[in-house]
Amino acid sequence: MSFNNQKSVLAVFILAATPAAASPVISGLVDSKLKSELKGMVLAEEMNCVACHQSDESFAENSKKAPRLANIGSRVNHQYIESFIKNPHDTKPGTTMPDVLSGKGDAERAAIAESITHFLMSQRKNTFSHQVPDHVAAERGKKLFHMRGCVACHSPRDDNGKELLKETSAPLGELHKKYSGKSLLKFLKDPHAVRPSGRMPAPQLASNELQDITHYLMRETKMPGNLRYTLYEGNVWEGIGSDEVRPIRAGHVKDFILENLGRTARAYAAEYDGWINITKPGDYTFFVTMNGGSLVIGDHEILSLEPSQMRRPKTMQKTVRLGAGKKKLMMTYYHAGRNRKFSFDMEGPSLKRAPIQSSMLTVWKTPPVEYEPLQVDSVLAAAGRKHFKLEGCANCHTDLEVEPNYSHLFKDLTGGIGCLSEAKKSKAPDYNLSNEQRDLLDKFLPKSKNVVLSPSDNIHKTLTTFNCTACHEREGLGGIDKARDPYFTGTHPELGEQGRIPPTLSHVGAKLTPGWLKAVLLDGQAQRSYINSKMPRYGANNIGHLVDLFGQVDKLEEAVIPKIDNIRESKRAGYQMMGTEGFSCIACHNFNGENPGGAGALDLAHTTKRLQKGWFHLFMRNPSRFHTTGIMPSFWPGGQSIRPDVLKGDASQQIEALWTYLEDGQRAKKPLGLMRQSDEIRVFDHAEMVRGRGTQAGFRAIGVGYPERINLAFDSEEMALRLLWKGAFAKVNHGSFRVAGSDTITFPKGIPFHRLKSMDAHWPYKGKTNYTFPHDHGYQYHGYRLDELRRPTFFYQYGDVKVEDFVQAIEKEKGNAKFRRAFRFDASTAQDMFYFRAGSGRNITQQSDGVYRIDGLTVTVLGGHKVITRKGDPGDLLISIKLPKGKSTLTLEYKW
Repeated sequence: MSFNNQKSVLAVFILAATPAAASPVISGLVDSKLKSELKGMVLAEEMNCVACHQSDESFAENSKKAPRLANIGSRVNHQYIESFIKNPHDTKPGTTMPDVLSGKGDAERAAIAESITHFLMSQRKNTFSHQVPDHVAAERGKKLFHMRGCVACHSPRDDNGKELLKETSAPLGELHKKYSGKSLLKFLKDPHAVRPSGRMPAPQLASNELQDITHYLMRETKMPGNLRYTLYEGNVWEGIGSDEVRPIRAGHVKDFILENLGRTARAYAAEYDGWINITKPGDYTFFVTMNGGSLVIGDHEILSLEPSQMRRPKTMQKTVRLGAGKKKLMMTYYHAGRNRKFSFDMEGPSLKRAPIQSSMLTVWKTPPVEYEPLQVDSVLAAAGRKHFKLEGCANCHTDLEVEPNYSHLFKDLTGGIGCLSEAKKSKAPDYNLSNEQRDLLDKFLPKSKNVVLSPSDNIHKTLTTFNCTACHEREGLGGIDKARDPYFTGTHPELGEQGRIPPTLSHVGAKLTPGWLKAVLLDGQAQRSYINSKMPRYGANNIGHLVDLFGQVDKLEEAVIPKIDNIRESKRAGYQMMGTEGFSCIACHNFNGENPGGAGALDLAHTTKRLQKGWFHLFMRNPSRFHTTGIMPSFWPGGQSIRPDVLKGDASQQIEALWTYLEDGQRAKKPLGLMRQSDEIRVFDHAEMVRGRGTQAGFRAIGVGYPERINLAFDSEEMALRLLWKGAFAKVNHGSFRVAGSDTITFPKGIPFHRLKSMDAHWPYKGKTNYTFPHDHGYQYHGYRLDELRRPTFFYQYGDVKVEDFVQAIEKEKGNAKFRRAFRFDASTAQDMFYFRAGSGRNITQQSDGVYRIDGLTVTVLGGHKVITRKGDPGDLLISIKLPKGKSTLTLEYKW
């Protein structure tokens, strides 16, 4: 629902009682690891100290500019303006706006605030008016507000609208008392038109999403009206509670005439609710014709008729005795069935039968007071102009052409006096600074004359100023706060952390080309459409300098880039490795806008336009160096290629071949496997692999089919074996695969190795919101290497122990194959005892020495390791492991 002009009404603005006013909240400084002197500098810039205390041009240029006020009368409720001027810290706790009337008595404060309000409202013609919020759109907006990145800076809210992280979030205040829906939407579409300093960035969201968020933020706006309605569409004959019915929009209407609902679908339902004013007690008769619906007035159920797709309209009437006064009215109407018709009449004392008049209906039992536009008093406006200068307002708000009223030069300031004084009777503006904030400024002021920022410090200060660190991490600075982490989500869970978390900014200047970096920071370029939070725009004037600074600061070792003697041969090799017969990059990545059924990771067609070649070479050799929680495997573990048959296995030549092939960009030949003819993967003379979401094997499963007609699925997120099955291998479909065979054995969720505190302790597995699992247990995945039969060895790490996990199929008799699994450990130090969970089931029995039966699976533990059967429902088969420093092994077999 868009915001349309309606008669503007709102309850008289009343400042709610608030607890002790909060200190200014600078989101980027909350729990920041920024250097102390830089924190003081950021704080001085955010307080805009140089607006009153003149300083050198660079410091003034970086300081936050106050909002433009020329058109404030059409943007903000005049009642809010007056209250905010009179007492900013109570009206909007956490604001950086100082109390310029500090030290004045209540009557004088009120008089000055009133006069300045009249001055501001006299600047231009004021068109402020309120709009009815749409509660259906507000529900969508609630989801978007918490999903699109708004809560990186602002507080998330519970279902009742309570701010959950108020003390550490950029304050919004009571927006429904400040804005109208129309003016807030206009602000969200272009915040820099009012706040040019970019602390509030421009959201890169579709117009309909901004509308929904606006309805959510304005949902507490109350306006008089006759009836509230909610419109539904879908299979409405199944009832509003059906899964096939969805709410479309909501608002106010003046009566029960269907045409007043606006545009509707052929079949729809409408819920009306409000109050009907009964002026005389007595018997009232209600006449309703409809295909289905219900009517309740007060305590009386007047009618209830189940909706039907087949029924003709039915006319009903009922007489009830009603006392005088307002009665709650609720009606549901289903516009479905044959020969659809709706009428609703009423008859009673002094009332002839007729449709209910709008004058009898009201949305609220006690309607809110109508909003009255301010009638500007020219005398008060003239006085307000003088106060606007005298109180220092013109120093910050520079667009009204009022001469500023400067104080001491910035270089002459010292701590403990003026704005930094703790004395409440000071005549200086009161910022309500905390002791910590006052201390930061006291320490910064003596050093401010000699501050020269290094390029690295300049980057860190800028990232803190604009709170980029709320989403991005750079060299230990910032990163998503634990309390906000659950609000960062993605559409492709199989991509893991990289599918929901904005990328790190560490080494970004060495990673991205300057052109692409500029496009991302300044032009709204976006590649990771699967991340639900969206990068906003801060403006070239505010962060444009970061493009060059990242390039100056971020340096990595020089990559070994080989000379290519035959470009065509190299490109052919790159083409081969990209497809399903090579490294199968398209198993996870999109290519030139096409998804071959993989996880939908970054489109590879843009690689050479995005990335610097040196970084590409370094990354391909060791992906986990740059993405510790990533799922990108290493195709050259230990420097050895998993495809030694391509370009003689030379890692540098193979990586350069991939680059050479990708340099063709969108003109590149489609890789093999991009257009699959069949969804079934068949296994012949060597192992086959699939990657993606696997049935019962997690979002980042790797399926391996062996020529011996037995198969497995490995969970690369938790680094654990998940499934075994026999026969046909797998069927793939849009980033997932499912078992195509039979005789499936399922392993329990959870990590493979763990140090149990006791035999009663739970074995850890990933919960729905435990996004750091299993890295918080010391695990890190390093990829896999294929042997000559394309069988993988998985590489991962458990604490200080490097693990190589290799599974091979052994078939001594035709049709009687089993798996042999060999672990190779390399411990940097001797390890305390931990356990490997070999399996889990309801019935675990020992068959012979080292041989155990777990339901339908036989596990043989080779090498004399101690085995423990832990009873439970289900129970666990645990192998006790105590590793010496250096290399050791564990081997077991699975047969079923």
